[in-house]
Parts: sequence; C-alpha cells; structure tokens
Amino acid sequence: MMKILKLLALVALFFQVTSPQVHAAGEPWKGKTEVSPVELGLMAGAAIYGKDINWSSLASMAYLLKDQGFLDEIDDRLWIEMELGPTFFSTRNSNETGLQYSTHLRWDFTYNEFWTLYALGGLSGFGLPSSYDSSFTIHPRFGAGVQYLTKAALSFRGEVSAEFIGLGIALNF
Repeated sequence: MMKILKLLALVALFFQVTSPQVHAAGEPWKGKTEVSPVELGLMAGAAIYGKDINWSSLASMAYLLKDQGFLDEIDDRLWIEMELGPTFFSTRNSNETGLQYSTHLRWDFTYNEFWTLYALGGLSGFGLPSSYDSSFTIHPRFGAGVQYLTKAALSFRGEVSAEFIGLGIALNF
C-alpha cells in the first residue's frame, strides 16, 4: 500500500511540474475553464450498505463528454465517470472483501479557478461477499461533490452520495 501511495505522489509531482491547466479569470461561475478530456482518480472513505458502514477504496476514470455544458451563462461541463474498488465488510466472525462500483454522469460547475462543485447521477451497486449471500446489487446513485483544483493537473475531491462518502485525488490527462 505504501508503494502505491509513493507512486501516486511521484506521478502527482510530475504533473504538478509539467502540466498546468488553463483557467480564464472572471466573475464566479462565469469563466471558461479548459480541462484535459481524461481524469483518473482514487478516493477512500465509507461505503454504506444498508445499516453497515464499511471502508472502501474507489478508483475512478472520467471522460469529458461536453466541455461547454448546457448553460450559456455558467461555466459547466459534463463527464461520464466510472468508479470501481474493494469494500471491506466486517461481520461478527470474519472480515470479507466485496466490490463497489458506479457508472454515472458528473455535471461540473466551476466557481473560480480553484473550486468546482459537481452533481452526479447514474447507477451503482455492490458485489457482496459470502456473508451477504454473494449477491450482486444495482440501484440508482445520486450525489454531490467538490473539487479543489491546483495550478497543475492534480485536484483534491470530496464526494457524498447515498452509498459512499469519501475524499481523494484526481489527475487530468
């Protein structure tokens, strides 16, 4: 796990130095932000399944579908995003690993050169371990989040939805 964190830190440092994003200055919500069309990320946090709250780690990949969004007066973009990763379930007798996934649309609203708020909606679910009858679930997913953009391709993000609350990083390519 430490090797992965060190590798992510090295990649983030590389992009911090070599890949600046261009942001147009202006009134809040009114700029025209330019972003790279691919975003890869990693988030960790709480996966919520029924009454259980478990530790989860989600890798994410997003592709920019519409760079000008739907609102003429607002700096907005539309992404398609997939998240996938392990969820660590704890029962009275054992610890087991399941799978959490999500495929959704993410609608970004840029406030200024640093802050972006987003809404997401799509489908998500779990591949549950044997203590939960090894079942596969699917349900609608709606949530909201925030990204703090650095002057490079690295951003920090937080997300809240009905089945996941987490923090992480994202890199734009």
